[in-house]
Order: sequence, then C-alpha cells, then structure tokens
Amino acid sequence: MLRQSRVMVVDDDSETLALLREVVAKEGYEVETAEDGESALRRLAEWQPDLLITDIHMPGMDGLALLAAVREKTPDMLVILLTAYGSLKTAVDAIKAGAFDYLSKPFIVEDIRLVVRRALEHKKLLKENRSLRDQLRERYSFDNLVGSSPGMVAVYKMVARVAETDSTVLIQGESGTGKELIARAIHANSSRNSGPFIPIDTGSLAETLLESELFGHERGAFTGAVATKKGLLEQAHQGTCFLDEIADLSPVIQSKLLRTLQEREVRRVGSNTTRTLDVRIIAATKKDLKPLVESGSFREDLYYRLEVVTIVLPPLRERTEDIPFLGQYFVDKFGRTKEPVVTGISAEALTLLTQYSWPGNVRELEHVIERAIALTPHPVIVPEDLPDAIRVATVQETARARGWSTLEELEKDYIQRVLEAHQHDHGQASAILGIHRKTLLRKLRQYGQA
Repeated sequence: MLRQSRVMVVDDDSETLALLREVVAKEGYEVETAEDGESALRRLAEWQPDLLITDIHMPGMDGLALLAAVREKTPDMLVILLTAYGSLKTAVDAIKAGAFDYLSKPFIVEDIRLVVRRALEHKKLLKENRSLRDQLRERYSFDNLVGSSPGMVAVYKMVARVAETDSTVLIQGESGTGKELIARAIHANSSRNSGPFIPIDTGSLAETLLESELFGHERGAFTGAVATKKGLLEQAHQGTCFLDEIADLSPVIQSKLLRTLQEREVRRVGSNTTRTLDVRIIAATKKDLKPLVESGSFREDLYYRLEVVTIVLPPLRERTEDIPFLGQYFVDKFGRTKEPVVTGISAEALTLLTQYSWPGNVRELEHVIERAIALTPHPVIVPEDLPDAIRVATVQETARARGWSTLEELEKDYIQRVLEAHQHDHGQASAILGIHRKTLLRKLRQYGQA
C-alpha cells in the first residue's frame, strides 16, 4: 500500500500552526508540526516528509536558515516559505535560496491548498521521471542518450511505457537525434530482450537487394541465389526488427511488409510457403509520413499499422539546455584517450555550442567534441578548438538577433536595389556599382539570381 504524502508545518504562532495543520490534513496528507526551526530539523531526519511549509520570521533558526539546512541535508525536499512581511525582495530571496514557492500572510486557505497540491504533484513527477531514467539506465546502457529537458523526459516516459507492451512503434526525428538508440532501449526493456535486435537501414539498399535481405530467398530464386537464405525478419524471430528510414520503402516492399504485419508470417523470395513470424517491428523515419500518405507515395494502411505508438525525438536546437550535459558526456567519453587528459569545456566554448543550430543534432555534437579533443593542447576545450563553421555561424546568428547584417547580405541587397532601379540593365548596373559586367554576373550566380 502506498503511504500518504507527508507534510511538515513549522511556525512559532500556535494559531497559524493549528490552521495550517487542519487545512493540510483535510487534503488527505499526513501532517507533523513544529514551533521552531531546531526542533523541525531534528524531526525531519526521523519522519522524512515530502514537503516542508515554514514561516520565515521565527526566533532562533529562521525559515531561510532552516531552508538552507534542509537543502544541504535533503536536496530533493520541497519547501514553501510563509511570511507576514511580504515584499519583492523577500520573495526573490526565498526563490533564490531554493524554495519551491512563497506565500504572504495572512494567506488565503485555497491558496495553501493549491500550492501544497502543486508541490506534491511536482514531487511525484520528479520521482517518477528519476525512477524511469534509473530503470532504463540500469537495464540498458544509453550511449549518447543524455538530457533532462522536458522533451527528453517525455521520451523517457514513453519508452518505459511502450517497452512493457508488444505494440509496433514509429520513431520520428531528424538525422542524428538517436532513433536507433531509442529502439534499442525499447527492446532492452521489453519481454523480448533475450531475443535478437536486428537493425536494417532500408534507405541504403536497392529494392531487389532489400527484398531479399528482409524476407530471405530460396536457392535459385534469382541469378546469384546459390543458397537458401533466411531474411532479417526471420532472424529477428522472438525479438525486435528495427526498420530505419521506412519512408524510403518502394511500393512493392511496402505491400509485402504490410502483409507480414497483418498475417504475422513471412514468405521468402522464390517460395510458395509462408513461415510464422513472432517479431516486434520498430520503424523510424526522418520524414513526415502524413504528406507521403496524402500524395500516395506511402500506403495509408501500412502507415496506420506502423504508427500504433509514435515517439517524436526533439532536435538538439529545441533542447539546448541538454547541450552542456551532452558535451560533458562526450568529453568524459573521449577525453581520457588524450594526454594531457581533457576534462571539460570552457564557458566561452560552451556559449558557442549552445548558440549553434546543430543541423546534425547529437551525432554532429559528438563528432565536434571528439575532433576538439583530438586537436586541443589544453585540458579544457576552448573556442579555437571548435570548427570554423560553428564559430562563424554563431557570430552570424548573434548578429542577426541584434538586427545586424553581414557584408555579403548588404552587398547582395544593394546590388538588387541598383538592378531594380535600372530595369535589370546589367550594363548600367555594373557601371554604377563600379565593377566589370562579368563580375556582376558572377555575383548574381553566387546569389542564385542569374
């Protein structure tokens, strides 16, 4: 049986203490009270509440001192501060000190109910998310799968939930976001984890070769088929088959795959016999399948078979708060191979990394950190160790954010205005610009305007 959430209330005013105890207890929580910070601190260690509500202004150890002591001993405990001396500075100090929330006296009873409820729900979510991540990491090594941004926490939760089922999963995300890692995590945390995990990059194989690879073939089925071969779907029997770049499948392969999913059986090329198949399919794509379905290039019935559960991986540019953790993870991974050992990333280099747009996502970040470690003579990565593309792109993005234009952009705009003012007469325009006509044509080709 799950224990009730526990709340400790601390206040040197007995009437306030009694009222708070009554309000919190009526919400169904266990309540303990204390009239000063010292006795509260002693009781906290024994009782281990989920939430502490304390007045700030108390004799002896005040609420802020109690908060500091609690944060040192039990960093996960949530604290709500109360005070009759409400001011902006008090509120700011409370939040800076690590309080979950702050309320002024005299307080409204409904406000107390709401903030307590919100704090305990927050505590529950934090505990659940930590538990899910710990379970996943305990049962499966998450190479490159690092981060605690809201987008990634949602992915962790989805992985944990879908792993317990046998449902087909569709993973969507840009190149480099870690789609295969997610597929492996699902497999490793499923009841099929003792079976094989077979990955197939469907976009890298020609149709005839892919058909043979997926479904297998009989001896003599085609030129070069000198022996019977079991397909990868059969090899994944009682395990998981990961089909990457599913959007690139031809209509013929789509049709055969649909039949396999519907009938749970496979027929090798050149054979009239079907074989029962027990395999979980996890598909992945960097493309949005819905427009492909609408255009007729991807079968609608196959799409609905695949997207029973969809997991969308956020691109790195949408979870920049994870970049410092990912960067340090890769430093720890590659830094020990260098002498002297590389142990971190400078603040200046980290600023550049977080401002870059990362078209290659986590895979690109990994390569950048590995390259920087190989080149740097320093114990930490500095801006000079990063590729020119990152440093230049970051400067340009910062300039645009401030409303500045590059010289190339200014030149392009000026040439365009001169041409428009003279009805695109290249001769007149080149004379006004003071450049040769051939130079003008070359610049227009460079700008994609010739």
